[in-house]
Amino acid sequence: MDSKVIIAIFMIGLYVIILIVVGILAYIYSVKHKPYKKVNDEYLKEIAEFKKTENSILNNLKLIKTKFELADDEKIYFVDELNISFNEINYKKSKKKEFDDKYDQYVKKLKKNYSLFRFKAKQNDFETNLVYISNKRIVLDNQNEFKVIRLENVLLNEYLVSNFNGEYYKSIYVKTKSEEIYFVTDDLKLNAIIAKFRLEQA
Repeated sequence: MDSKVIIAIFMIGLYVIILIVVGILAYIYSVKHKPYKKVNDEYLKEIAEFKKTENSILNNLKLIKTKFELADDEKIYFVDELNISFNEINYKKSKKKEFDDKYDQYVKKLKKNYSLFRFKAKQNDFETNLVYISNKRIVLDNQNEFKVIRLENVLLNEYLVSNFNGEYYKSIYVKTKSEEIYFVTDDLKLNAIIAKFRLEQA
């Protein structure tokens, strides 16, 4: 048999094998990400609808009276009991200067949701907190203690579909220099309020 024919058969065979492997990987990818895509697509539609009335909602926020004594220039605009997860951020010392954009962590979260192979992220369990948001800070009350996050210390806040133990949840992602916080909620107003007053505090 001519060497050219052998090479041609080999190349065709290799091409067929590559097509089969790519097809299998594409199928695994689509099956693995179907639950995430379903929740994410639904969430994106809700966000798009909310954006149409976001300015009107923010311009007509109503003050909420609470047990807190506030300064004259501080008002509370959001109160709700939510499931929350906290992750402390530990920066490793490195001689190489890494890319440190404020959206870097957010993009990494999206990449994990869309990765072909499952990586176990260190994710803390949910903790129920009463969440208060004013024009100055976020206050979390878990019945034992208060946690205060000043809006000027928030580096990033975004809508995000989060993966907790294989289940996908619509959530709000908030990042400070020392931690990441996930608020599990369908109320899109939460992120809008944080964004509005965070910009005013900047």
